[in-house]
Amino acid sequence: MSRLSDPSDPDRRSQGPEPEGVGALLALVSGRRGWQARLRGARIHQHWDEIAGDQLARHVEPVRLAGGVLVLRAVSSAWATQVGFLAPELLARANAVLGAGEVTRVTVTTGRLTTK
Repeated sequence: MSRLSDPSDPDRRSQGPEPEGVGALLALVSGRRGWQARLRGARIHQHWDEIAGDQLARHVEPVRLAGGVLVLRAVSSAWATQVGFLAPELLARANAVLGAGEVTRVTVTTGRLTTK
C-alpha cells in the first residue's frame, strides 16, 4: 500500500476529503448555473447525422433545441418542405436518441448551412 493511500499514515499529503470525479463536479457546476438544458440541447448537433440520416443531413442542419422546439435550417424551400413531411419521424428519432420528451416540435427555416 502506498503511503498516500494509507489513511493511518501521518505523512499523508492530503488531509482533505477524497477527490470527486470531474464528471460529478461538472454536473454540479452546470446545475447550479442553469446550464443543464442548454447542454442537453447542444446534443442535437452531436447526433444530427444519426437522427436525420445522411441525405437529409447534407441539406438540413440543426440550429438549436430550446424549450423542446427543434429549429432546423434547410438549404432551400424544397428541402424545407421535405422537413415538413418528415417532421413527425424526425421528432420520434430525436426523442429516441436524446431522450423521451426532449423534442416536442420541429420548425424549419431556409438559409445557408454553416456546418457543411
